[in-house]
Parts: sequence; C-alpha cells; structure tokens
Amino acid sequence: MKRLLVVANPFPPVASAGTTRLVRFLRHLPEHGWEATVLTTKSSGPADVPAGVRVLRAPVLMPRRLLGGGPRSKRIHDWVSVPDPYAAWIGPAVVSGRRLLHDERFDVLLSSQPRPSTHLVAASLARSSGLPWLADYRDPWATYQFRHTPTAAHRGAHLRLEAWALERAAAVTGVNAPIVDDIVARHPWLAGRAHVLPNGFDRDEVAEPVTLGDGFWLVHTGRLYGREQQVSAFLTGLAALPPEVKALFVGVAEDRVLPEARRLGLGERVRVEPLVPHGRALGYQRAAGALLLVNGRRPESMSSKVVEYLQAGRPIFAISPAGSAARTLFDQVGGAVCVLPDEPMAAPLAGFVTAVRQRVAPAADPTALERYELGRLPAELAAILDGLRAGPEAWRAGPTGARGTPGDAEPGTHAGGWPDGTMSR
Repeated sequence: MKRLLVVANPFPPVASAGTTRLVRFLRHLPEHGWEATVLTTKSSGPADVPAGVRVLRAPVLMPRRLLGGGPRSKRIHDWVSVPDPYAAWIGPAVVSGRRLLHDERFDVLLSSQPRPSTHLVAASLARSSGLPWLADYRDPWATYQFRHTPTAAHRGAHLRLEAWALERAAAVTGVNAPIVDDIVARHPWLAGRAHVLPNGFDRDEVAEPVTLGDGFWLVHTGRLYGREQQVSAFLTGLAALPPEVKALFVGVAEDRVLPEARRLGLGERVRVEPLVPHGRALGYQRAAGALLLVNGRRPESMSSKVVEYLQAGRPIFAISPAGSAARTLFDQVGGAVCVLPDEPMAAPLAGFVTAVRQRVAPAADPTALERYELGRLPAELAAILDGLRAGPEAWRAGPTGARGTPGDAEPGTHAGGWPDGTMSR
C-alpha cells in the first residue's frame, strides 16, 4: 500500500459538514492502493473515524472558551488569529508531523481545508520533508466571501500566507471550476497542476427512515451562511401557496427562519430542526416532496449537499445566481428549477410545486450523475496521488483517466485536462 499523510481540521469525531468530503474519499482510497494517516486536532464528538484510518492528534494551544464560538470570540479571532481560529494548532501539528515523517515512510502529503491552517501545516511539512503536497480546497482561502478581515493588513496577510504555502504545492484540487480558476489566476505557476475534484455522493451511506407528516414538504438541510434574504423571498412565495404546502429547515438556528415565518402568518407550515446526524439529514432529503437549495451569490458557491440532493431523487427548487457552480452542475445533470436570488418567487415556486405534484418536474439524468459517485471520484484522486508519487514530470503531465492519458490535453485546457473540463482546469 502507498502511504498518504493527511492534514485535516476538522476531522471525526467532530461532526461537521467540513469533514464529509475527506471522510468519503478516505473510506474508498484503500481500494486504489492508498492507506491514510490523518494529522488533526485533539477533539471530541459523535462522528465515527473511518475504518482503517490511523489518526494522530496534536493539541490546540488556545483556551477552549475561545474556540467555542460566539460574537466575542469571533471578534478576537478576526483580529489575532490569522489564518483562522486554529492558528495556535499550527506549531504543535508541525512538530508532530515532522516527528512522524522522521520515523516512518510516506509517499505524498494531502491537506484539506475549509480551515487554511491545515495548508500552512502541510506546506511546512512539505518544505522540511521534500514530499509532494496536494492542497485540496473545499472553499477559497484569501478570497473566501464569509471571512471577515477587519483591516487591509489582515487581507494582505491572508494573500501572502496563501502565496507562501502554494509555492510549495505540487498540485491543487478544488471542488469546482470557479475555485480552481481563481487559484490559478492568482498563482499562475499552478497552471497544469490544478484539478477540479468535485464533491460526490456515496451509495454506502445509509439514510435514516424519517416521516414528515401530512402535506407537501419542501426540505432544506444545512446552514444558511447569511442567506436570510433569499429565505425571506422563499417564505413570501410559500405564504401564497395552499396551506398543505410546508417547509422544513434542518440544521438551522430557529432565529434565522421562524421570526420571518411568523410575520408572514405561516405558523405550523414552517418547521426548524437543529443539527442532526448525517444519516438523518439524508433521510429528510429522501422523505421530502421536493428539496430547497439556498445558494450563495458568488460563482464558487455550491455546498456538498447539492450532489446529495440530486442523489436523493427529489426535484430541487434552487435559488442560485446565473453563472454559479451550482447552476453549471444543474445544466449538466438536470433535476432542478432555478430562480435568481432577487426575483419574486411566488409564481415560479407555485409552478414548481404544481409540476412536482403532477410528476412532470425536471429529473436528474442518472448517467450524468454517475460523474459524482464515490466509486469513480476516489479513483481520480488516487490517479493524482500516483502522479505526484511518480515525480515532477509525471504530475506536470497530469493524471491518467478513462478519457485521457498524461499529456494529451486538448486545446484550451491545461496539460492533463479533459476536453469537458471535469478533471483538470
């Protein structure tokens, strides 16, 4: 087995949407000849560590009350914790990683973020060990829309830290093309080494049986990330529909939804549930009459739940801007009716609900959806890792895939890319 050292935070037992992508890949990489050791933080929680994955935990040198969240701790971190609240973990993680790399053989480093401190740890380990490093992006770093930088100096620090780290990267992956294109535009030396490796769904994951009760239920799972304006527009459209049409928001704080629902007189037609285990969230998706997606306004906005929604087989009402990664996915796969964030939603929502109830709503193309199945995506990741292990000439050529071999790029793609842009940008 080839050996992969992964730097990740968060990681189980922490239950977080930020762990889903990596856990899914690590679950399947042994089928492609790779075994993983994960370097992460000391933590607690209800989630299970993937079978066969060894975990090494470094302490976080930060008082727990400051890591717990809340307005006060967020203000402190905005000012003093660059690049993220786990900056104090970087030193202990680097020390633990160097000790591990001194004692044992590894072939490739991989770091996966939404927390960019993981990339700084991996960059340091790559510099000291000489191992090739793959930096995986689920969200942007320096250009992340939800990161509050209080001054120009803070913004500059993020830009400089990212540039310092990526100079040591052998390759980069991102969950969609806008993220990858932004990285290459700002760091041109990564052209030909930056690959789109999308989120996917795993048929091995079990959906917990749930019931929603009487009526036609639209279900949203996951956080809203400041998209209350879109939720308000949706609820306004919902209020114009018959009372048997209802909505459930899972994993959302009540004060993000219910005050507006009460103002519109929706009463019991809108329910909110707190964060639930992943299997239960999948169950809600499958029990729904239809699914609601409230997408961000930036081009890269598209959470991992979008592919889960498509796999659930329920029609999707998607609030998403033109040109977004989510819209591109729906254009490829189908399965959704899309509306713009600022347009009135009463008429399109009414038409969507009618189409669903009459069984004429758009359906996802099963063949196109296979692109995002975890039987295929870990093979793509393994191909990239194999190229990095083989040395610089191999990874500059790009990964080998069913539709391309290293170095056979079509015009308009970077070396190693496929003509449709699904593997490499």
